[in-house]
Amino acid sequence: WQPTAVTDFKSVAGKWEGFLTSDDPRVLNHNRATLVIDDTGGCETTITRTITKMPVSYHTIDVFAEKAQLVLTDDKLSARFEKGGRMTAQLYVDPASSERMLKAEGKNSQGFTYSANLKRTGDSISAK
Repeated sequence: WQPTAVTDFKSVAGKWEGFLTSDDPRVLNHNRATLVIDDTGGCETTITRTITKMPVSYHTIDVFAEKAQLVLTDDKLSARFEKGGRMTAQLYVDPASSERMLKAEGKNSQGFTYSANLKRTGDSISAK
């Protein structure tokens, strides 16, 4: 995977998803992060958690949802969220397959760090 410059929002517009890791003890390893980016840099991010209940059934709950406006800084995406968190994302491309990935890192208002490797999974409709 090679880091690649983000030159405009249209080149990364869409729905990106992946597993979230964090140093926050309340974050579980099976939390999923979703980042939806539109053509103008508007973005919506959600964190969801899937809970297994017995008898076996799965329930997804929203843990976090917030909107922001992305900016291009040093060929990367960055955002400050309304609740005080911030995020940066670097685009990576696999030269063999041309597959793309956003490596996102952030910090919430309590100072906990988060990261996720996000793969594009769809168009920019909604993070939910």
